[in-house]
Amino acid sequence: MKSKALYLIYIFPAILLLLFAACDDTDDYSSNPNHTLWFSQDTLRMDTVITGIPTSTRQLKIYNPHKKALLISSITLADAGKSGFRINVDGMKGNQFSDIEIAEEDSLYIFVEATLPQQDNPDIKLIRDSILFQLNGMRQEVKLWAYAQDAFTLRGKVIEKDTLIASQRPILIYDSISVAPNAHLTLAAGTRLYFHGKAGMQVHGRLSVKGTLSAPVVFRGDRTDRMFPYLPYDRLPGQWGGIRFYKTSYDNHLVYTDIHGGSFGIRCDSSVADRRKLTLESSIIRQVSGNGLELTSCQAVIGNSEISNAGENCVSLLGGDYTFTHCTLANYFSWNVRKGAALQVRNERDNNAYPLSSAIFRNCIIAGSGTDEINGGRSKNENIAFNYYFSHCLINSVKEENGRIVNVIWEKDDNFLLMDSRTQEYSFNLDEKSKAINLGRKEDASAYPMDRNGKPRLQDTAPDAGCYEKEITIP
Repeated sequence: MKSKALYLIYIFPAILLLLFAACDDTDDYSSNPNHTLWFSQDTLRMDTVITGIPTSTRQLKIYNPHKKALLISSITLADAGKSGFRINVDGMKGNQFSDIEIAEEDSLYIFVEATLPQQDNPDIKLIRDSILFQLNGMRQEVKLWAYAQDAFTLRGKVIEKDTLIASQRPILIYDSISVAPNAHLTLAAGTRLYFHGKAGMQVHGRLSVKGTLSAPVVFRGDRTDRMFPYLPYDRLPGQWGGIRFYKTSYDNHLVYTDIHGGSFGIRCDSSVADRRKLTLESSIIRQVSGNGLELTSCQAVIGNSEISNAGENCVSLLGGDYTFTHCTLANYFSWNVRKGAALQVRNERDNNAYPLSSAIFRNCIIAGSGTDEINGGRSKNENIAFNYYFSHCLINSVKEENGRIVNVIWEKDDNFLLMDSRTQEYSFNLDEKSKAINLGRKEDASAYPMDRNGKPRLQDTAPDAGCYEKEITIP
């Protein structure tokens, strides 16, 4: 009896403590209606989203700044199943959650995704939803916004006859798009081609791109979301393939074309050099992981265009016949290690001859972050043609003087308006300190009296080198 009584003496206090703790559970959570949640943002905004394609995951952080735990009665996705938004609360998927605890001065994450439904409308439409929080009789809200854009989808499309594509909606391309021999594809102003994965364009026939200053034709990847809040995927290289013109392709003419974010920009295969393969005017090729413009033993005319930021070379010439007028070749590629320069010129590869009958650069800028932005190589066999001409250009390279170089400034000049490697934003419009201002020759500017931005070139002392004219300031 004595030992049993002693046992009861010990067990009763323990039971009483447990009962007291159980009765006091409600006091572990704050019931103060002024103790509300803090959020990392009050509105979670997504960029324009192609309908039917899942977005990347965005995160919302919820804070309890108070010195007592909070018990959230409910977390609810307001328009569950209709808006296309989805949420995951601290690892749990669903549309409604109950009795979610946040310890004192602690936090939890809500992950947000969206697959927006088809809108059946060519215009971009704002889709709204919200996450509702009930806590101590108070309601809080975080808004969810996304802009929905319908798109047409092409899968492994082969253009087999003369075709015009004119679309207000983006065209989403899977498994590439090809232009068959003897077929002619025309892209009207404002057409936007969004390529998925490594898809690209393969041209065996002919391509005409008829963009305008206000409605360029765009070739880009299909990711419309962001890697970081300050960095859209659209500014990253390697998001899709590129445009390749095969041996049988001639008379391609691209005007006001914006090609960016690919593994390469334009690649022209070897063909006869006495017939025009490519004319590229008032266009831009930028932010690619390989070569921007790769021309092999063909004939091409490039005018009033920017070719910038390539993981290899902005322009790579191997043999052929080429003319560049009022072009800006600027390689400040900073996404990873750069392997090339602004300009590569060669007349031999793997001991095979590729005669360079002509490479002419008039009123151009060749610039970049390196100390020498022209590379390549000339064959030791002097019988293989290697003909070049630079006139009224600003070039970041080793100075050279001969009869094929006229009025060239050999200087590293980085005086452009914007070069931000963090946000990957670049503008190669000229800063007022640029040596390219008034460097051009008027006679060579007559073919392009307006710069790529539509500014007149011939109203001051002399045209500026490159594709952008510095705006005239009238005192």
